[in-house]
Amino acid sequence: MAGTGRINNRQIIQNVAVLVGTIVFASAAAEVALRMAFARSLDFSMEMWKYAAKLKHPVPNANLSFAHIPNTSAFLMGVPFSINSRGFRDQEYSEEKPADVFRIVMLGDSTTVGWGVPADQTVAKIMERRLNQSRVPGCHRFEVINAGVGNYGTVQEYNHYLTYDRAFHPDLVILEYFINDPEPVPRERNVFLLGQSYLLAFAVSRFDGILRRAGARPNWKEYYAGLYNEDRAGLQACKKALAQLAAATTADGGKLLVAILPELHEINDGYPFIREQQKIKDVLAANQVPVIDLIDGLRGHGPERSLWVTPADDHPNAKANSLIVDQILPHVLDQVETSKLAGDTIP
Repeated sequence: MAGTGRINNRQIIQNVAVLVGTIVFASAAAEVALRMAFARSLDFSMEMWKYAAKLKHPVPNANLSFAHIPNTSAFLMGVPFSINSRGFRDQEYSEEKPADVFRIVMLGDSTTVGWGVPADQTVAKIMERRLNQSRVPGCHRFEVINAGVGNYGTVQEYNHYLTYDRAFHPDLVILEYFINDPEPVPRERNVFLLGQSYLLAFAVSRFDGILRRAGARPNWKEYYAGLYNEDRAGLQACKKALAQLAAATTADGGKLLVAILPELHEINDGYPFIREQQKIKDVLAANQVPVIDLIDGLRGHGPERSLWVTPADDHPNAKANSLIVDQILPHVLDQVETSKLAGDTIP
């Protein structure tokens, strides 16, 4: 009987070893297959995970949480995505502003950094080209620095300005505000497997999708509207950050302009977040910050999806970015003219 027990134990151990080996082999095979399948994909969830894993890292400032890793690059959402030595998705700029330059810094999230569009089709670069073609009397050259970082909210954008952007001495700061900007600053965690494994990231993203389809999580309208409840700490922090950004840019000798980008799902036949965005306009008015509501210039240019990066991802595409620049450009030229009339030091 004792011998039979030893044989049974040995058999159990062998079976467990075979099972573990099979799971490890299957997981490794799935990992390789997913890396191949998503090497160049348009899957929003997986591409956003790759962006976070490859191009962002945690930073000590809890009000920033994360930032771009300098001198990195990846292929994301169908386009090359490169970060320069200062953490911008842009060319290199010297901190010291040349004497003949009017410099603009653009703050914002993934809509500003240019999710799903080539670097030269971001709002910052389209605007830079058009400004330099406009031949403004007395202005030799314009620089528009793309300081956008995906998944940032207003608190992070303000702290990004303090930490990185003010060192470049911008004459004008443009904040591209989006509906989810009052989200609380996330706690960035170094979870090794989630940051490295395509298989785990794929499983997490699909499970999240199942929960959303099952109604276990709020739909996008409920979620965004809920961010603007007055008892939300995130909304109060957002309002405070807007006021602080206005004060900081003024103290630095620059100007602040805020452009409110609508959520692009429903803009042609009504817009679900007018009341929510009015709260932000009220804060800006109280701080004497000029604001542009971009929705009017984006309406009526075909179906909403014609402005999206893909049919499943409503980030603004190159067409939308060009329409955004159409609206911002006159305000920028007014700021330049105002600065000249005030005798500020500009080109």
